Amino acid sequence: MLRRLVPATAAAGLLLAGLTGCSAQLASAADCSPALQPGVLSDGVTVLGGFGEVPEVSIPEDVSIDATQRTIVAGADAAEEASEDDARVAVDQSLVGVNMAFFDSSTGEQVYESPGFGDAAASPELLLLDDETANPLSEAVRCTVPGDRVVLAFGPDDSAAFGAQLGTTGDAAIVGVLDVVSTAALAADGPVRGLPNGYPAVVTNDEGRPGMVLPPSEAPTATSSAVRIAGDGEKVAADDGVVAQVLQVSWDGSVKLNTWDTGLTALGTEDQIAQSGYTFRSELTGKQIGSQVVVVEALDGGDAQVVVVDIVGVS
Repeated sequence: MLRRLVPATAAAGLLLAGLTGCSAQLASAADCSPALQPGVLSDGVTVLGGFGEVPEVSIPEDVSIDATQRTIVAGADAAEEASEDDARVAVDQSLVGVNMAFFDSSTGEQVYESPGFGDAAASPELLLLDDETANPLSEAVRCTVPGDRVVLAFGPDDSAAFGAQLGTTGDAAIVGVLDVVSTAALAADGPVRGLPNGYPAVVTNDEGRPGMVLPPSEAPTATSSAVRIAGDGEKVAADDGVVAQVLQVSWDGSVKLNTWDTGLTALGTEDQIAQSGYTFRSELTGKQIGSQVVVVEALDGGDAQVVVVDIVGVS
């Protein structure tokens, strides 16, 4: 499952571009059309090393390109598995966990490498697929499935922009190798459970967007939480930074936060509660990624709120 947000590296500006609202479930492979196509440079790169291992590349010399290209160089087994489970295909409004390495095509020098290469315990980095804010990195993994390895060759404009962030100089194309580790929709996904007595009635529409009806009772004086949709990912640890969709409603029915309109949010770790203000964060520890958690929270001063949290991933 997804494990981390993109760290504060030179790549972060592109990776996190476009964390917008409105979620859709992952569609079928037959419905997915990649924006980037194979080309002479992406096809010409030879990649040594297996999936998950640090890639070694041989980049053809004296090849210039006008537009960004991508080629899937490995992953036939994963693609065959995906035909049986189309929900794994990375399409619009999905979050994709990847390990990446980038190279200067003129020298072959590696200029960036994800911690997850060669270390199965390390977290992959996350790319958001969003049609409205498309960028070369996210488009490189569109229509892929976990297990695919992608070669990405940036065109001149994209190489200049991305290379500047990575600290490269010159006009050479930037070439990347991306291993697709995981895919997930931007909503909880799993069997629905009933909520305890006294909790609000919570429903979700076809996009996964929640709504609620508050119970006709006094505000709670203690905080509790319950899993409404049971995900099957790893359990959230206290030191994980949770990435989530959040609907936060006061006991009087006023909406305080709705990331389904504003975009995914990072809730931080338990130690960061004081800085983030997400006091309900501790209720997510021990819950599984992919779950929807309903928190009924008693606040200081006798106030209360209900928070519906879809745990999309952690950092």
